[in-house]
Amino acid sequence: MTVSFAEYQDTSVVDPLRQGDVLEAADPAASLWQRHLVVLTADCDLARAKHHGRVTCVPVLTEHEYLLEMQIPGLRDKAMNKFVDELRKALPPAAPKITDERLRAWPCEEEPDEIVAALGLSGRRADDVKAACESIRLLSRKPETLDDAVKLLIDSQVGAPNPQKRDKIVDGIVNKFRNAYSNPPGDALFLSSIAPRNSLGYFAYLRHLEQVPEAEIALGPDRSALRYRRISRLQDRYTHALVERFAHVFMSIGLPSAYEDVRDLHSEYLGAMYK
Repeated sequence: MTVSFAEYQDTSVVDPLRQGDVLEAADPAASLWQRHLVVLTADCDLARAKHHGRVTCVPVLTEHEYLLEMQIPGLRDKAMNKFVDELRKALPPAAPKITDERLRAWPCEEEPDEIVAALGLSGRRADDVKAACESIRLLSRKPETLDDAVKLLIDSQVGAPNPQKRDKIVDGIVNKFRNAYSNPPGDALFLSSIAPRNSLGYFAYLRHLEQVPEAEIALGPDRSALRYRRISRLQDRYTHALVERFAHVFMSIGLPSAYEDVRDLHSEYLGAMYK
């Protein structure tokens, strides 16, 4: 994909650290939550050292990482619930109450044929329960990549009882992914690129915070022992959009008067200690 558009701008080593700066971990083995960060600390706090040397950031995940972490679980749970319901319908009326969690675990502990035999099923009903068990087993695997996760989702639904056509299953998954771009949740911001060598598509995720000592941030392409190096700066419009979304995620929520009473009591008690 060749696109000339970019949300970032280049920086110089003489530019001070600012809100919107994009940091890259020097350690190539850094986790996805620490590999790339965007600085949230306000410029005035940085200029006046109000941050006490701690720079607050949010992580930037590749689009595949974001979809795997934030979109796949919902799709998997929706499909899994359908398969669990199919298994639950096969339980005898006199069976004790079994939780969904236990039903999800059962096919991973016993072979589908053993479960069918234990339930005394035969014919079409046995085939449906066996298919549901196989689908549960597929979705219980932990995918390493987005491609793995999508394949498991498709295979589990294609092999399920009364399956939809494969094309329709794929369309449902793809539409869910597309919606994450066109109508992203309030806790994420899509960025097509974050630096000259990082243009594969990213999401800044606003519910996860990282703090980095400012002394461990190199302002240029320094590959010394420092933990992070600045690789670019978001353009002001995207920095402001990021901060605005972050504020909306964590905006103040009214608290009950009982909370305020207890808070004031603690304050008064602390004051009495030093009289």
